[in-house]
Amino acid sequence: MPVFSHEVPGTEDAERGWGPSHRACDGQEPTLAIFDEQSGDQVKTSYENFQNARRKFSNKPFLGHRPIASDGSAGPYVWSTFEEVGKRAENFGSGLLNLGLCPSRPDPEVRDRGMLGIYAKNRPEWVIAEQGCFTQSIVTVPMYDTLGAESVAYVVKQCNLKTVVCSAETAKSAINCKACCPSLECLILMDVSEDLRSQVTAAGLRVFSVEEVEKEGAAKPRPHLAPLPEDILTFCYTSGTTGDPKGVLVTHENLASAFGASRGRQPFTTLTGDDVLLSYLPLPHIFERMVQFGTLFGGGRIGFYQGDTLKIVDDLQALRPTIFPSVPRLLTRVHDRLLAGVQEAGGLKKVLFDRAYAAKKAALADGKNTHPLWDRLIFSKIAEKVGLNKVRVMITGSAPIADHVLDFLRIVFACPVFEGYGLSETSGAGTVTADGDLAPGTVGAVLSCNELRLKDVPDMGYLRTDQVHKAGEVSIPCHGRGEICFKGTNVFKGYYKMPEKTAEAVDEDGWFHSGDIGMWLPDGRLKIIDRKKNIFKLAQGEYVSPEKIEGLNVQSSFVAQSFVYGDSLKTQLVAVVVPDPDTAASWAKKNATQKSIAELCKDSAFKKAVLSDLQQLARSAKLSGFEVIKAVYLEPTPWDPGGEVLTPTFKLQRNKAKEKYQAQLDQLYAELEAGPPSKL
Repeated sequence: MPVFSHEVPGTEDAERGWGPSHRACDGQEPTLAIFDEQSGDQVKTSYENFQNARRKFSNKPFLGHRPIASDGSAGPYVWSTFEEVGKRAENFGSGLLNLGLCPSRPDPEVRDRGMLGIYAKNRPEWVIAEQGCFTQSIVTVPMYDTLGAESVAYVVKQCNLKTVVCSAETAKSAINCKACCPSLECLILMDVSEDLRSQVTAAGLRVFSVEEVEKEGAAKPRPHLAPLPEDILTFCYTSGTTGDPKGVLVTHENLASAFGASRGRQPFTTLTGDDVLLSYLPLPHIFERMVQFGTLFGGGRIGFYQGDTLKIVDDLQALRPTIFPSVPRLLTRVHDRLLAGVQEAGGLKKVLFDRAYAAKKAALADGKNTHPLWDRLIFSKIAEKVGLNKVRVMITGSAPIADHVLDFLRIVFACPVFEGYGLSETSGAGTVTADGDLAPGTVGAVLSCNELRLKDVPDMGYLRTDQVHKAGEVSIPCHGRGEICFKGTNVFKGYYKMPEKTAEAVDEDGWFHSGDIGMWLPDGRLKIIDRKKNIFKLAQGEYVSPEKIEGLNVQSSFVAQSFVYGDSLKTQLVAVVVPDPDTAASWAKKNATQKSIAELCKDSAFKKAVLSDLQQLARSAKLSGFEVIKAVYLEPTPWDPGGEVLTPTFKLQRNKAKEKYQAQLDQLYAELEAGPPSKL
């Protein structure tokens, strides 16, 4: 049996509830730099990473975008070379200094560096602004484009930002911040119109276009002031599911060491100038920054999406990427849509698909996910249709992915699909699937930039001494369960201006406590099984982990999104469910009704079908009776990231969800109390 990580002898601390440390055994040594075999350079910062690539690949295409015509249609990708981007970036950095837009100031947490806010969707100007900042050791403070004025104002005030780069879409929220943000003096616009310019000036703000800042820099170039490895690379504001968002301080060294360790695994080892990446995952998130760091190191191309997630398939078809990082929410939708297409086609097509799928599913157990006949006859056509026929590797992270979805992706797209686990606080790194490992259900093996260990959580029954984990009727052998903790060169420097929160997260020995519950499999792989923070107690004294149940809910074809709730004075669980529109339409067709999804959400028969499916899933997973949802409210409008219910990274904000749906939750409990007792 292969071993994926090894225990460090003598590191278990029974008295304090610590399990042994686990380290990588992939042959990679911990490193603070990446050695470039071709140039002979040591890359220790994101600045050095870009400048190294600029020298090596100067005339190769680097950043691409699709011009949008007056009718709203997107044209073919237009590319800028590494040298063109490099020149624009250094002009932008010089312009920031010449205009006094990002002055340095006494602030030991950022080593007295200047700071620049970036508030826009992914696009070439985002990367140009960031690389321009690095030429002058300016720290970037990215904000999700979905944030509203209140959240943006919080960041601007906490960081005392003077200047924010924004797009036409986000400019209004930035303008609205001025009244409560005295530090804010200037907006740099990626899109300029006279009307927008006048709105900015009317708010008492200076305004420049990106091109105007570049022009100022070109007129008076400044020598580069390269950042040091210990300088802050960027802020990563956590989602703020409870309380205020926390500004995670990630250094250049953090990201370089995380990527250096990741090169021990295939997705990053083999990145070359032939690779193409579609950039659509939000750049304020560390996952996208890590993938772009790797693409840049290899000299690959980065094509940006149009800015509309509903048009991603169109962008994939136009770009044909070779690397496809994604998140479980989107990959699950891909799985559901493609399977629905097979079901709808029916007949011989479905028979052939089912036969091909079964053959490849059986081969996964032998470490194979390609087939000379079925890939050519069936699966290559599916991949071609969605623009993923040239993909040679997929990477998923940010949340757990269902085993059956992972198997589906490996079978249909015939490429390695790596699952990683890390947090903003660990620079996106921690563990990742080992090369050749096709078994689903874990987040892989420890990376060399850090060591991991588990800490007892006795209140939840998770101990470092556990030898068995029960999942329904299945008993899984394990070598300890507990809270996952990290220590290494990838671990962040702290939460900006929040020393108490930093002390809560990082103990006196330097271990970062993630709040995630995991277990070690006997072969050294890590499996995430629960979440420490989001638990509540029902009236009968039973503890419930809603995230576990929500993770199960999404396996229902009826469910697009869900929020599980339990009142501490009640004995039963209820839920708010956003139905999957395709399944809803299919149910309506089978039941001879033409009701809209809004009407279906009020239809008692449809509600009964949804609840019945959720309860059947709970029974199949052998959940306890108190973990079974007893009533549902159906919400016809999907929850958008950055809206009332979800954070920009798709995390559920429980307090806000409870506040939004309090009346409906109260009504569900009233109906349960008025009705006959449940038999479940």
